[in-house]
Amino acid sequence: MKYLLRCLYLQNLLESGNFPIEIVNIASAKEKGPGRPPFWEMIFWWTRKPLASARAVILASLLSSDFDVERFIRIIFPSYMGRGRFSKTPHFLNPNLKLLNREYIEKIKRTRLLDPFAGFGSIPLEAVRLGVGEVVASELLPTAVVFLRAVLEYPKTAVEKKIERQLLNDVVRWGRWVLEELKKDPDVKELYDPDVAVYIGTWEIKCPYCGRYTPLIGNWWLARVKEKRGFKSLAWMTPVKTEKGVEIKIEKITDRSVLQTAKTIRRGRRTIGIEIGDKKIIVGDPALNGEPNIDAQTNKAVCLYCHANIKGTKEKWHVKEVLREWNERLERYLNGEISLEELRQSPARPRLLVKVRIVNKDLEFEPAKLEDDEKLWKALEKLKTLWGDPDIPTELFAPYQMGSAGAFRITLWGFDKFYKLYNSRQLLIFVKLVKLIREAGKKIEEEKQKQGWNREEAFKYAEAVTTYLAIALSKYHDYSSVVSVWNPSLIPGHTITFRGIAMVWNWTDISPFASFTGSWTRNVKTMETSLKYIINSIFGSSNSVKILLDDATSLGKISGERFDLIVTDPPYRDDVAYAELSDFYYVWLKRTLSDVKSNVLVPRFYPEAFFECLDDRCSSRVEIRTQWEKYAPLEISVSSGRADFFRKIIGVEAGSDEDFREKLGKAFKRMAELTKDDGMIVTYYAHTDPSAWEALVEAGWRKAGLRVSVAYVIATESEQRVTARGKMALDASVVVVWRKGSGGVGFVQEVENKAFEEALRRVDEALKIGSSLDINLFLKSLAGVLSVYTSYSELVPDISVKEIVERSFSLALKALVEAVYKRGGVEKPLDPYSSAYVALKLVTRASEEKAKARGRESKIEFRRGRVDRTFASFLGVFSNINVDILIANKILAKKGDELELLEPEPDSLTEQSIRRALENLLHEKNLDPSKPENFKTAVDALHYLELKAI
Repeated sequence: MKYLLRCLYLQNLLESGNFPIEIVNIASAKEKGPGRPPFWEMIFWWTRKPLASARAVILASLLSSDFDVERFIRIIFPSYMGRGRFSKTPHFLNPNLKLLNREYIEKIKRTRLLDPFAGFGSIPLEAVRLGVGEVVASELLPTAVVFLRAVLEYPKTAVEKKIERQLLNDVVRWGRWVLEELKKDPDVKELYDPDVAVYIGTWEIKCPYCGRYTPLIGNWWLARVKEKRGFKSLAWMTPVKTEKGVEIKIEKITDRSVLQTAKTIRRGRRTIGIEIGDKKIIVGDPALNGEPNIDAQTNKAVCLYCHANIKGTKEKWHVKEVLREWNERLERYLNGEISLEELRQSPARPRLLVKVRIVNKDLEFEPAKLEDDEKLWKALEKLKTLWGDPDIPTELFAPYQMGSAGAFRITLWGFDKFYKLYNSRQLLIFVKLVKLIREAGKKIEEEKQKQGWNREEAFKYAEAVTTYLAIALSKYHDYSSVVSVWNPSLIPGHTITFRGIAMVWNWTDISPFASFTGSWTRNVKTMETSLKYIINSIFGSSNSVKILLDDATSLGKISGERFDLIVTDPPYRDDVAYAELSDFYYVWLKRTLSDVKSNVLVPRFYPEAFFECLDDRCSSRVEIRTQWEKYAPLEISVSSGRADFFRKIIGVEAGSDEDFREKLGKAFKRMAELTKDDGMIVTYYAHTDPSAWEALVEAGWRKAGLRVSVAYVIATESEQRVTARGKMALDASVVVVWRKGSGGVGFVQEVENKAFEEALRRVDEALKIGSSLDINLFLKSLAGVLSVYTSYSELVPDISVKEIVERSFSLALKALVEAVYKRGGVEKPLDPYSSAYVALKLVTRASEEKAKARGRESKIEFRRGRVDRTFASFLGVFSNINVDILIANKILAKKGDELELLEPEPDSLTEQSIRRALENLLHEKNLDPSKPENFKTAVDALHYLELKAI
């Protein structure tokens, strides 16, 4: 009875069976490519939740369960046209709150919302757009707090003071001022050719066999840009042996008719050449047959002068050793211990390969010359005169690798300090930009005071403009470093797009004066575009926004406050090592947003982010050198390298699985404490696998006393697939709704029976209203099971959370299959193989639905669904068949670390394509259609009958 009363408490649309998850997912999936929110282009961040899903989840949490769904859709997505179509990317239009009655508007205005893991601010931004009365966004890391203020605080303040146009203009004006001042600098004038946008460089090493320097080239391609017919651009490098050494020759195809008919030649995953009619062209060194002359994964390099193989082992390799020596010598030179000539004679050194010009909006490539390399050495001499300047980032990288959470492989090559990530010209330019941005901030403050602003207002305004300029600089050095790779698609790569910072070849050095992706000029324009979007998004909202630098396990800066709604994306086990990786931004933001006195960094803007108080009154502060030193031990994630380092060096437990569970539990407990009794917690979680659910249930139920209400799979778009997410629904997050109220004692067998009945009820109700047979239906079933288990605070006999999750997955699958049977008129249970097949079909349909959601109904891509072995093992609980038997009977097949459901894969809906796919499937399963008596299972018979029916 107690449980049933709790079930009746489902008061909102999100917890009802009416939430339009399919449409929300279609809207979320559109936030990709050109549909990305413009403010995401401000700076690279690892994961960001779609605005469409955040908007839908927040508003649905505040509306009654019987709210009209069609009206709800028109409110959150004004551009929705029906049948999954939108007249405009959904997030571009603000929600149409005029369709809400006054009672709901007032309720939203009274609502207090918290996001304790706010990241880049998607969730709080949508709360602001919806008019939520008070929005609090908290983050552990200073870097994230700077970005949150740029997204949430400064635009809102500008709109409230009606100076948003002034803010936009000043960001652009002072961005141009910085550039013009840089142009005047005599140290800078001679470093760049006026018409060169990008220099492509690499490392050259002295061959241990012939003694000549050989460049290490990771990709011969300079341009390989596709069009609907053929290619728009094709260009590549060819090495040429001369008396002076190895020089570079540029090869390209300019004939439009040839470009349209050209086809690539591939070997494995590598494009090694092109085919034009009967003619084949292999790129690069003919002796290497299209392969690069450096492969760091296999510890192999080839001298382009004598073609000697320079091999090594993981522990010892000439290439890695001489690069370490370069970095050691560089530091010794800057410290005055060796001469420039000694440094120039290093067995490894930077070298420029190609200059890139923009001519009539196209790129032209030209080999770099000796005088271009000389500019790097000149810059280094100038840099030495600045050595000891606090604006040079000499901080150490985190001295450990992060395991599955990421890696600083670059440190294994001797790049152990941040300044070593840049060639001398890049570093010199960035240091000068830091000083100019700092000067601009002071001039802005002075200007506003002269205009009659009070000191506090002038200071805060200067902080805002300076922040956007600091972010523009961060974006610049993300695109221009010796670890940002040139991409033949004609777009430079980020330094930190990987789960770490890796050694690359063919790096990019972008001129600050060029209008090119990642340049200072382009980045200032990006800040303007981003700001315009945010200002338009929040225009007219009258709510309050608060940004906190705080630890989610304690949230000590929130006292005596309780929230109606907490919506957040908590960390998962193998999450990105944010503290360590975002130090790449931190060390530059700290300098740009601080001041210098007596050759030491001192607080100016964001003192709490970059300096630590030495007493309770903060009368004096000390610089926080890096985030990894202060905040990595506080982060919630598993990192084997982090765990080993902090355990051995300072005796702190940080990064272990036990530490992750403990901290996640503390965070959930604190969220529960801050939630009103009738409030709600909504968590995104980027996993569908059982082990992740185990950590989630332990934190939410065991540690925080919460119960699961409902769950959905919502399409999410991240900057990249930063980890191997749940394979049942790629690029998706599970949204779980939590309520307070677990209590009482439940007997396991009775609880299990109730859980199964609840799951069956929810699935049946969902099917009655036309829900799709997909992963979301499984999640409804799983949430039904967990809602019963987690409604009790104690189970008898006591069972582990792991066992609860295992039972829940199995019961959810069983309920799902039985509900489908019931709807299909199947009175008796099917055989175990058929049950397993049906269950797998239901939970692996995400890939098929994904193709439809992208608007390619004319050519649907039917890809086989995949699950991991752990998930597949739960099938055995209700079907009495283990995974190995399913593989032996050709229902599943091994595909690397995953399992693939064997089913037809037509490339279209034509009869011919379907027939061919079924014939291929039977052949793959070693089945002869003429001998059906040899079929092993009813699943074999199903595929045979499907073929016969065509």
